[in-house]
Amino acid sequence: MMMRHKRATLSSGYLKQLAMVAVAASVAGIPLQANGIFDFPDFSSTTGLTFVGSAGQAGNQLQITPDGGGQSGAAYSTAAVALGSGDTFSTTFQFQYTGQGGIDPADGITFVMAASPTGLGASGGGMGYGGVGNSVAIEFDSYENGGNDYNSNHVSIDEDGNIGEDASLVSPYGVGACDFYSGYQKTGCFSNGDVWSVTASYDGTNLSLSIWDQIGTYAQASPFTVYTSLPLNVAADLGTNTAYVGFTGGTGSGYEQQNILNWSFANDTSLGTPEPSTWLLFGTAGIGLMTFRIRRGKGAC
Repeated sequence: MMMRHKRATLSSGYLKQLAMVAVAASVAGIPLQANGIFDFPDFSSTTGLTFVGSAGQAGNQLQITPDGGGQSGAAYSTAAVALGSGDTFSTTFQFQYTGQGGIDPADGITFVMAASPTGLGASGGGMGYGGVGNSVAIEFDSYENGGNDYNSNHVSIDEDGNIGEDASLVSPYGVGACDFYSGYQKTGCFSNGDVWSVTASYDGTNLSLSIWDQIGTYAQASPFTVYTSLPLNVAADLGTNTAYVGFTGGTGSGYEQQNILNWSFANDTSLGTPEPSTWLLFGTAGIGLMTFRIRRGKGAC
């Protein structure tokens, strides 16, 4: 998988569209589903979601796995979205890993696009995704399982239920060692307990993605660009013109509680990849940020 670099830009309608989404969702009290956009400012309501395995509502958050070993969970949109050839999307969310234990913080979560809303993969290194066919996932991995999965803190692209394609592996802030046994430093590590924000945009051909350790003890001053223009053929992997979108996660001999705090999704690139000042604005307002924390287990997990 070859990576080419191009700076993602902020849509001129970004602020207006997100404001409209937030107001409508607030009035309705449920996720907005209009013009291909839905929004969860939090998960006090889970209307519009399908849960599989260990996933479920935890207060006003979406819990993908609890802080225990051998867990596998997934949450999908109940309605399918258009993701055929040439179709676009953008998404934002925030995630957080807490309750780390066992042999290491593990194993991590994925943002998933799948042909079925019931796919659930293996626990541990499978992150609830391994084995889910006709799908594409972006993994946020907190455990090194060996092979292509060669460090314990990275983002990478998974296709058709296969875990760990090393050509797309990128470590946030250049930090690749976050296990308990390698002089564990929490700065730059998904498993550090902070709130992480994610923004991704797909133009029908290329994926752009940024992450930010935004809130917490080890928060960074600015987002980290993971991909600026990564070639990806979502429709070919799905084998259909629609997809159910959501999250998977898994734990093994190492574990952590893996929660999604909020989530927005659009069928265009309007959610974009904002500049640092705009990240701060939306983080403060609680609008359209996908925040996620993911941790993935090592080898035996």
